[in-house]
Amino acid sequence: MEATTIHAAVREHYGELARTSNSCCATGSSTLYDGDLIQAVPTEVSGFSLGCGDPITLAKLQPGETVLDLGSGGGLDCFLAARQVGESGRVIGVDMTPDMLSKARSNAERLKVQNVEFREGYLEALPIEDHSVDVVISNCVINLSPDKPQVFREVFRVLRPGGRVAVSDIVTNGVLPEAVQKSMESWGACVAGALDQREYVRGLREAGFVAVQVQPKGQTDQALAALPIGVPFSATITATKPAGAVPAESTFIPLEVEPAQAQSGWFDQLLSQVDFLDTFDNGYDLRVRGDAAAIRALVDELSAAASCCSPLSFSVREAPDGIHVRIVNTAANQSVAAKGSGCCN
Repeated sequence: MEATTIHAAVREHYGELARTSNSCCATGSSTLYDGDLIQAVPTEVSGFSLGCGDPITLAKLQPGETVLDLGSGGGLDCFLAARQVGESGRVIGVDMTPDMLSKARSNAERLKVQNVEFREGYLEALPIEDHSVDVVISNCVINLSPDKPQVFREVFRVLRPGGRVAVSDIVTNGVLPEAVQKSMESWGACVAGALDQREYVRGLREAGFVAVQVQPKGQTDQALAALPIGVPFSATITATKPAGAVPAESTFIPLEVEPAQAQSGWFDQLLSQVDFLDTFDNGYDLRVRGDAAAIRALVDELSAAASCCSPLSFSVREAPDGIHVRIVNTAANQSVAAKGSGCCN
């Protein structure tokens, strides 16, 4: 699939969201950020959230730092970062969608933010000087790029030695179905472009980064990450650009991704009861041991815990061979517009 086709589809999708001010969810950003972090931002700005996590808290920003936001959208993460780096710091947002840039600049004027600027450009060719940034953040955007290795190389280029990456993004544990990968609507929904978590780690390491970590964001994501069948889930990604020469042996560190450690609770209980797994084009079927009513209750909790922007739907059915839990990736066969979703948490 050509990069220009993907860029055009993504730009049109997010341009429409900017023009109509449709956010990811009815709850806006309230479920993504700590209340203390978001409370100082007007709801008209904070409510327009297209992300899948909180890269600001993850980044642990310090006063005076220069921060780059990849795919800055309406500017929310830039404004939150600007408060943390202070007047001596600087925040740059890069986005390829003119309507998003217009919205972000308008928001900046309204908030009277002086240490933020927005630039038009592609993640694969960042309009940023070499070695000029301390921290790179991004919120559910890198998965939209058709050339992620080039994005990783660009991030490495613009970071100063010792600089760091703090990203929220959608990844998978296993390969997505081919039909999903080829769907333009699924690209816009942050699904089709999601990398396997091992490929994400590999891409960052090959670009030169060290201390690369990819971790499921929350309990629901931990549960989904435990199933190696290409289901998209939200993750936090961190990495560091070496401050000096990297020891030669680090080049040969084998690729390792820590397996998702399911915490005790309803999802751990459900996964422990799975005795058969089958896949189909846009999801999978789990045959589960146990009482039907109890399993339905567990699945109801799983559905409630998943974000409103998740492309996954859950159902339970009883069959002669047992109780089946079906998890379907609706983005594979349903238009993004029909779902009303602008992101993918």
